[in-house]
Amino acid sequence: MRVIVTAAAVLVAVVQAAHTSTSILVGGKASATGAPLTAHSLDCPDCDFRLVKVPAMQYTESTSSDLTRNVFLTSSQYPRHVGNDRGPAYSVDNLKQPGEFFNWTDSPAIAQIPQIRETYAYLDGVVGIVNELQLSFGHSSCGAKLAARPVSQGGNAAFDIAELTRVALERTATARDAIALMGKLAETYGFYGSSWGGDDIYSGEALTVADETEGWIFHILPDDSGASAVWAAQRVPDTDVAVVANQFVIHQVNVTDSDWYMASSNVHDVASRNGLWDETADAFDFAVVYGHLPESTVGSTRRMWRVFSLANPTLDLSPVADPYAITYPFSVPVEAEVTLAAMDLIRFQRDHYENTEFDLTVGVAAGPYGTVDSETALNGRFETPIGGSTYSYVVTLDPTSAFNALLWFAPHAPSASTYIPVFVKATVVPAVIGTGSLREFDITSAYWLNSLLSNYVGRWFEHVYPVVAEARALAEYTADTAQTSVQVAVQEVKDKVGDAAAIDVLTKTTESFANDAQAATMNLLSDVITRFHDGFLVSGFENEVLEVEPMSYPEWYLDSVGYYPEAADTTTEVSTDDTEEPTTTIPAAIAKVAGPIVTAGSTAAKATSTNMTTGTSSDCPDISSTKNNAWGAVVIIAFAAMLVATTALGYVFGKRQALTRTRGYAYIQ
Repeated sequence: MRVIVTAAAVLVAVVQAAHTSTSILVGGKASATGAPLTAHSLDCPDCDFRLVKVPAMQYTESTSSDLTRNVFLTSSQYPRHVGNDRGPAYSVDNLKQPGEFFNWTDSPAIAQIPQIRETYAYLDGVVGIVNELQLSFGHSSCGAKLAARPVSQGGNAAFDIAELTRVALERTATARDAIALMGKLAETYGFYGSSWGGDDIYSGEALTVADETEGWIFHILPDDSGASAVWAAQRVPDTDVAVVANQFVIHQVNVTDSDWYMASSNVHDVASRNGLWDETADAFDFAVVYGHLPESTVGSTRRMWRVFSLANPTLDLSPVADPYAITYPFSVPVEAEVTLAAMDLIRFQRDHYENTEFDLTVGVAAGPYGTVDSETALNGRFETPIGGSTYSYVVTLDPTSAFNALLWFAPHAPSASTYIPVFVKATVVPAVIGTGSLREFDITSAYWLNSLLSNYVGRWFEHVYPVVAEARALAEYTADTAQTSVQVAVQEVKDKVGDAAAIDVLTKTTESFANDAQAATMNLLSDVITRFHDGFLVSGFENEVLEVEPMSYPEWYLDSVGYYPEAADTTTEVSTDDTEEPTTTIPAAIAKVAGPIVTAGSTAAKATSTNMTTGTSSDCPDISSTKNNAWGAVVIIAFAAMLVATTALGYVFGKRQALTRTRGYAYIQ
């Protein structure tokens, strides 16, 4: 057993907080399709972003190895898996050739379990996503008080959450069966979290689990032996929405109510014998008993609040919760007379807390152009949005036909990415979303194209984002409204020709949707670079003369960075030494925007001096002398000439300086 309560654990929590993920589950009666919806966003800076189709497999007794399934060590970086046991997409032949990056070989197995005769096809990501029978997952890592190591790293555990989801997708069709299978495998072969080095508090995992009729939340963590697991699951009411945001959300676990709860048999015993729960004093609360919290949980609870508020704006729910979110319900009903569709969950994932006190598009942290992407470092924090930057998706299930099951998939951040409809039954994933890696920029990869657009949008968010949002909405609306006609056509082919022909249509249609989205994004990128660049807004492309105007900075920003000169900032230091000239100090902020400035010791400085003397001081010339009168005339003429010259030079230099400022980013009309 290892109970994680050290200071190092808090540091790990701060570092890993940037690796966020949010999963949302909508009950069937709250869904526009009549079946549960699953949404997931992943924010992982080093994860393999490919979407992969793992085909169905058939096994015989021709060789003994065919009846054994290998279990692999978790890996999220590219390539997350290498081998032929998950179909051709993961084959070493489909990786970059040896020497270009790294000479990868087949992933080694760390354990084996008995294989079944036939497995189902499924779509795979960092964890398994959805199979051909409409079992779907969303995922979110959570803090846990117990941790374990995998068998290949000095421990006794064989399964992580990714391998559990893959086995479940291969073998089960319902949420209940998937939960029971994953729980049994973890108890039998051991479970370990997403990482195991040091005092890692993210050793727990949570899943949203849905089929075409039910939706559940599943929690799991290692037990105290390191060779088994503790788990629990709670059903989401059909009328409700639930969310997991890197923190356990199941509180009550009524093991006698099998309609709504499932749990491992040791769920109470492990807590009791490790001093995590006193059954004589406290009611059992899974999240409190087993959850381990980082220094701040606001990044999790705020996302929960936002999803609930978006799903039902009539809720009177405080954005401030206790660390374990006990004051928040497990799930909330959607607004009366409202059902949620895929486009609604996509909207949720693009949210930046707009029009709330936590709005990421306004304020000092957003900068002059309302940029929503702020990097968290050290012990501070910015608000954590719902969406991530690796990929996000929404799974729509259909209670009438598995041929209509759809994955709306967006590589990179939701804000600037177009969601692509991928039919779950399609035999292959389009290359634009099924290839590529973080090791090499590739404009033909949807991830990299979206990344390029997203980073460009972030530079001038206030100006560029509305254009991107409009184009993106049009592309998604076109794809969404086409679904009815596609379903009718596929059903007709299925009835007349057969399943294989219908699946072929779905595969080609998916390819078409993906390529259309890629082309639209490429055109959009070209458009925004043309219209917004170098700090200027360019328009009037159909006119004889282009209209070019600076974006400028807002006045509050210029004021905050000291752009405007203030008289109080310019001071004159008078020396006590009579032999030295007075010295004028010019603040840097003013010097950057002022015209020509004369400095101490220059001729101009002396010529423009207003120092005056009176009386009979020897410093004054004797005006009664003819010689002195002539000398005085010369001085006056020279002084007048110098004034004319400096005035002319000042005008020229000042005009140049003014022109330079006019073309600057900070110019205010």
